[in-house]
Amino acid sequence: MMLRKIFTPLFSALIILFFLSAAADAGRDTARDLAAAQDRSRSVEDRLRAISTMGQSGDERHSESLLRMLRDKGENRRVRTGAVMSLAKLGKPRPKIIEAYEEVYRDRKTGENLRYAILLSLGTLKATESQTLLAEALSGGDDRIRFKAAQALGMIGGNDAVNLLASRLDLERDRMVRAEIVRALGRSESAFVEGILARALKTDPEPLVRYNAALSLVQFKSLSTEGREALRAAGEDPSPIVRKTVREAGR
Repeated sequence: MMLRKIFTPLFSALIILFFLSAAADAGRDTARDLAAAQDRSRSVEDRLRAISTMGQSGDERHSESLLRMLRDKGENRRVRTGAVMSLAKLGKPRPKIIEAYEEVYRDRKTGENLRYAILLSLGTLKATESQTLLAEALSGGDDRIRFKAAQALGMIGGNDAVNLLASRLDLERDRMVRAEIVRALGRSESAFVEGILARALKTDPEPLVRYNAALSLVQFKSLSTEGREALRAAGEDPSPIVRKTVREAGR
């Protein structure tokens, strides 16, 4: 009984000390990562590792520092891109992150790679709030930007995203972008999307687009007559990869 009286408070004290020590270590690690990320005398690779760790931490306190790096036009472009990606991992405070993304994206001096990262991060965050910006990007003059916008909209999904992608498909002249639009549409399984994919599979002149359409259709859990007929016809497609995709799926 005497040992229990001694041991119980001692054990409790040890537990408290353990958690206090762990919290102190975490605080030191957080401060160390932040210092490394902000230290311009370090290599870009070292800073990017620290920035990535900050994003993975889930600690919202890092967001202000990352937002400052993103907005800093004098900062290394790779560091700014790393800040974009880490902010997407943190995801909070969401309104401030999305506001900063749109602000930097719309800056005429922002480079392409940073814009690509912002578009993909908007997709990661499923940022329906940024529908206007994504619509502009999807119809812009840069085919690589349009590609990334289509990719982001596919990640976001939902009726608005699907309608934007569908409205762009017939207007798009770049085969890579068109193929990505088809792939992005395929992430939303619906009768409307099925009809679009079936038409692309039957009529698009580019094998890559037809391949993406076939690949998406064979993954649908159920198909209408239109979808099944499009796949059946694709068994005789001029492209070997389209024929192979359909035949291996057995649809």
